[in-house]
Amino acid sequence: MSTRFSKLAVGFQIVLLLVGCQKVSVREPVTPPSQVPSDTLAVIEPGAAESTAVVAPSPSEMPAAAWSARVGVIAPFSGRYASYGRAYLDGVNLAVEAFNAAGPARVEVVPADTKGTPIGALGAVRRLAESEEVACLLGGILNTSTWVAAVETQWHALPLVSNVASEKGIGEVGAWVFHEPPSQRNAARAAADLAVFELRRFRAAVLYPNEGEGRNLASVFSSRLGELGGRIVASEPYVPGTTDFNAAVRRIGAADPEILYLPVEPETMLLVAPTLAFQGIEAQIIGTRAWNSERLLGTAGLDLEGAILPAAEEAGDPEEVARFASAFERRFGAAPNRFAAAGYRAARRVLGALAVAPTPERESLRVLLATRQEADAVRERAFRFRVVRDGEAHDFDLP
Repeated sequence: MSTRFSKLAVGFQIVLLLVGCQKVSVREPVTPPSQVPSDTLAVIEPGAAESTAVVAPSPSEMPAAAWSARVGVIAPFSGRYASYGRAYLDGVNLAVEAFNAAGPARVEVVPADTKGTPIGALGAVRRLAESEEVACLLGGILNTSTWVAAVETQWHALPLVSNVASEKGIGEVGAWVFHEPPSQRNAARAAADLAVFELRRFRAAVLYPNEGEGRNLASVFSSRLGELGGRIVASEPYVPGTTDFNAAVRRIGAADPEILYLPVEPETMLLVAPTLAFQGIEAQIIGTRAWNSERLLGTAGLDLEGAILPAAEEAGDPEEVARFASAFERRFGAAPNRFAAAGYRAARRVLGALAVAPTPERESLRVLLATRQEADAVRERAFRFRVVRDGEAHDFDLP
């Protein structure tokens, strides 16, 4: 047992003591369907929007006999991170709607609010596992909450598919936990590979937020570059909310890097991009998948001319991505973010297993999910990159 998991076990025991080892009851707010505003994430009713069906399993994948199953979604639906959880549930709902429309089986989505806390996650899992009798769980979102949820689902012998929490080792909790780390980290490693193997550039600078996923991506890129014989010549963290990047960019320019890796959110890049142009930074810029944003490229595209970024393929192949994005925008009036795409992708994985499972039971799902995970583990992940030209992202042809 790893040191990391030992610490988790101790922390989990503390959580149990805090709740007195009593069953936690988490109640969801109940709103009559007629009063649910259009921007909420209530479970989609059967046949509510046939025109927005995304990608249903093919007839050969659908079970011959009719059955019904319940799938739980654990995420923060209240508190600071509620927008993440609501977007994730949106993606799940779209995938389930397409599955139900293909018939004859039906899946019901049952959300449970973790409130973004470990104790909230514990209560949400217990309620879904014991009272709601769900066949599996999706979600987790935050690292600490997902750790607690993983331990509790393992105890209940309930499959958990988690693909947002980024910390390594969650999948090692047990055989009932299926953890798919966000592809952003794999993309960060691929960016370092691109810099060294294809561009033949070894001196890099990094500008990144000093907390959250941006910091994690900077660490992954830097570590991989070092493994390949490259060197970080300037590392500039900034406090989220910073609006003046002139001093940091000047220091980067003084280090004369060949590559500038920027794991920076699109809204912040609207401030960073003109600063880079003003300071005359000539290094090859590499960004993240989040930069596949019409607002960013439409506003700052000229300042990012020549920048390279991983293609956005969060929800599957390019055609499926387009269908998913179109259906999401029709229903919710906005483009899907990475949390919505993650919810859709996780639901598609579970629905694919349900479509071929002999029965919609936990053990059958666990076996099928494990088989799929093993296949994914041996499959090489290939990343496509794009390049910014005239304010738009185009396919990048390797030199």
